[in-house]
Amino acid sequence: MARICNVEEKYEQVLVAVHAAATATEARTLFVAPRACVVTGVSLTPDVASTGDATNTTNLNLINKGSAGAGTTEVGNLDLASGTDLVAYDEKVIPLNATYLTSGVAMAAGDVLALQFEKVASGVLVGPGQAKVVWYPTA
Repeated sequence: MARICNVEEKYEQVLVAVHAAATATEARTLFVAPRACVVTGVSLTPDVASTGDATNTTNLNLINKGSAGAGTTEVGNLDLASGTDLVAYDEKVIPLNATYLTSGVAMAAGDVLALQFEKVASGVLVGPGQAKVVWYPTA
């Protein structure tokens, strides 16, 4: 995981329910900023394996929903294409997009970071598992 080092770094872990391959694109709350902060990394540790596929797949997108839940900014993603697999009980980083690699994702108190399961064609089963969000306070 590309990391931005900060002395006050904190970790939040959340259980992630299973996303069935047949389920339409959906998003779930991953992190609610308790104060102004910067998110520097996100990872997923699934309980079951998922095999990426070039045609029928699921993209894992990190969406900054803002404080009202209407935001659509994708701040990171992991596409489960061919060769990109999830291994049971093995932490997999969901990389931040290039814009956020060096500075992280700035969030105001109350902003929501969601994990979106974007279904492509027939989709891929993901989870259940546990997600980890790495962040540090800014104010």
